[in-house]
Amino acid sequence: MFRASTDGGVTFTDKINLSNSTDAESQNLQIAADNDIVIVTWWERNATSNEPVAAISTDNGTTFAPIMKLAANGNCRHTVVLQ
Repeated sequence: MFRASTDGGVTFTDKINLSNSTDAESQNLQIAADNDIVIVTWWERNATSNEPVAAISTDNGTTFAPIMKLAANGNCRHTVVLQ
């Protein structure tokens, strides 16, 4: 789950379920932010899979692009330019 604050933690947005995983555990979360860009990465793990994924927001965490699979055989279709 992810919640954003743009006022120093006084208030927060409604929570967003970034993973929506039903067959895996979402673990080892990391968050990075720069201005209005937020990048959240984590691992999706179950008995047969261990896959790194990421979600990117360009509007202060209000919305996120579809999850990107970061595994070596995956396909990253999104580009974010940090300035």
